[in-house]
Amino acid sequence: MGLHIVRRVRDNLHGSIDVSELEDAVIAHPFFQRLRRVRQLAFLHYVFPGATHTRFEHSLGVMHLAARAWEKLQTNQERLRHTVSNIQDFKTFEEAADKTEKHGRLWPTFAMMDQIFQSDYSLQTFRLAALLHDVGHPAFSHSGEHFMPSWVDVKEANPDLPDYLTEYLDNKIEELKAKGQDPTQIKVRHEIYSILLIDKIIRGVYEKNPQIRLVIDPRDIIAMINPAITPSPGSPLLASQTAHLLRELISGELDIDRMDYLLRDSRECGVVYGQFDVDRILDSLGLYFDDSNQQIHVAIHLSGLAAFEDYLRARYSMYLQLYFHKSAVAAEAMMRHLCNALGDWRLPAKIENYAAIDEYNIGNALWVASEKLPKEKQEETRVLVADLLYNRRLWKRVYEATAPKNKPATEAMEKVITLLSKQNVTFQEISSENSLTRFQPRGNNSRSRNYLRLIKKDEQQLHRICAIEDYSTLIASNDSVAIRRIYASEDQKHSLTAIKAMITEGLQKKPE
Repeated sequence: MGLHIVRRVRDNLHGSIDVSELEDAVIAHPFFQRLRRVRQLAFLHYVFPGATHTRFEHSLGVMHLAARAWEKLQTNQERLRHTVSNIQDFKTFEEAADKTEKHGRLWPTFAMMDQIFQSDYSLQTFRLAALLHDVGHPAFSHSGEHFMPSWVDVKEANPDLPDYLTEYLDNKIEELKAKGQDPTQIKVRHEIYSILLIDKIIRGVYEKNPQIRLVIDPRDIIAMINPAITPSPGSPLLASQTAHLLRELISGELDIDRMDYLLRDSRECGVVYGQFDVDRILDSLGLYFDDSNQQIHVAIHLSGLAAFEDYLRARYSMYLQLYFHKSAVAAEAMMRHLCNALGDWRLPAKIENYAAIDEYNIGNALWVASEKLPKEKQEETRVLVADLLYNRRLWKRVYEATAPKNKPATEAMEKVITLLSKQNVTFQEISSENSLTRFQPRGNNSRSRNYLRLIKKDEQQLHRICAIEDYSTLIASNDSVAIRRIYASEDQKHSLTAIKAMITEGLQKKPE
């Protein structure tokens, strides 16, 4: 038992990262190596010069945290099994709990532990899902998604997909049609290219490296990332319920993806907002069984609740102070305007051609795309590309409205938009919302609606599964904020000072 570790990579955040034989071949694949040329934080290095780290090292870090989370889940649950096995009638005690207080049970998880944790297949699949979860990101990460192809384009450009992926695309296209949306116009997200690339990478690795003995079905990796795709028929993941359980650790409320990028982004940018005790959180991981859906889910022991709250604060603070920094979002506004200026231009839909575009060559691709525009628009667009990608001449924030998410500031914002449009000012509105958590509030005498639960001792010193929101005022408060900004471009007709004065005067003017 155990994965065949062939080398170790030295990471500036986590230290040594073990790499298995299969992972080594995956990392060497050109589609994964491309992540070296996709920065983690897109244009944020314009503000924080150290923020030049890439999706490549982040992906390695998430894989490392996946291995640690797996180990801690196994160790912690085994310790808990040993503890409660000495308590007479613990199983009966759990079953007799009042329905409104019954948020899950520990006992059923103990019989399933061997099925889950004694499988090299499940562990390797989990590590690969963590490693490859971001492989489909376009150049400039989320900012680059403005240029993504449509659902129909993706389907038509890739006729050689395996049946399960073709079926998935067909279903999504039909869902869009049923909602009255046009799948030829709706763009896919980067997650779609992640699953398409995962299938290509894994199949290519085995073709090139037939000596690798542990054979992982790419569909099983994808099932840990995308809940709409089930594990392959006969997969070991089906019997152990592993796919949905480990998916919670990759993209749930307590997920290793965010754990890595918060710590890594904070470190590389030279700020402290993203710091939290990741070791304490991992040390407190546990499992519980939910009778309502007959599935195992992730829980956290009370000893790790404070560290988990720090993690939530870090995520919230990083959003406000870093990810939505005014200058970084200025670049996002310019990218959105560039997408509108280029009209129908999109990233290539064919998988291999999509993967050929990165941050080293997208500038040239955008330059070539501008050749189809009228001469006047062509020059204007090329100046925009140069300002954004090479010269750091960013648009300026000319208006901002911040309010609670449930009370968005709209009246003044719409007035400013109307005013700037009438004066032919080149501008772009950018909006964003963020909450401390994604937890749903619990009604009186009702079970928790959140999968992440708390393991704690009751007054009789017996371990119970509780609603985590009942023991955290931070989670119960669930503060949120909505930020709307307008960024504008200076030109010969409209200086920044003139634009701001125009807005101030317009807002102060009383309606006639």
